[in-house]
Amino acid sequence: MAVYKLTYFNLRARGEVSRLLFAAAGKEYEDCRITFEEWPSIKPTTPLGQVPVLSVNGKLIPQSRAIERYLAREFGLYGKTNMENTMCDIIIDTIHCDVRPELRKYIFEKDEAKKTDISKHLAEEVLHKFMLFIEKTLKENGGNYLVGNDLTWADLAVFDFTQEVLAVWKHEKLNFLEEFNKHHEGIKAVPKIKKWLETRPKTER
Repeated sequence: MAVYKLTYFNLRARGEVSRLLFAAAGKEYEDCRITFEEWPSIKPTTPLGQVPVLSVNGKLIPQSRAIERYLAREFGLYGKTNMENTMCDIIIDTIHCDVRPELRKYIFEKDEAKKTDISKHLAEEVLHKFMLFIEKTLKENGGNYLVGNDLTWADLAVFDFTQEVLAVWKHEKLNFLEEFNKHHEGIKAVPKIKKWLETRPKTER
């Protein structure tokens, strides 16, 4: 039996999708949450000088998406065919390459005037386009899940990204499209996910 240890800061951020994968699969692991004060001494022990890092029986795996992909494959949450794997990849890459960078601009912008402009662009173009893409994908796939007939990495990644948006959004309330919102609430209600959300450490992000 594999022994898992996930090392990351006491944040959701780049570590939370992996934690959601563990929760969805019902797998035990050590959720090692380090402090920023501890980081300088831990950094040299990591493969790339960064976290998260997943240890599997002592073998270290860096890079958040590589970790997520590994866990999704191990736990049967990566689709059942090569095409389903690819659909998961498309959704994940859309989040990380097209949407999240724009959200990060909003989070870290200090100039309030620029922040307002970024917020408008984010709401009216970036996030709206993303939600339309997710709605279209859901409808084409029957409505409940984004890929195939079961919960996958893609569902958890979209759920986590939406949670991040809700946590940092300050300018205005987002009007989620009907199917997008239904999917979000559906993932939140999955028993193992619901339990994790209720018991995980409370953090700002």
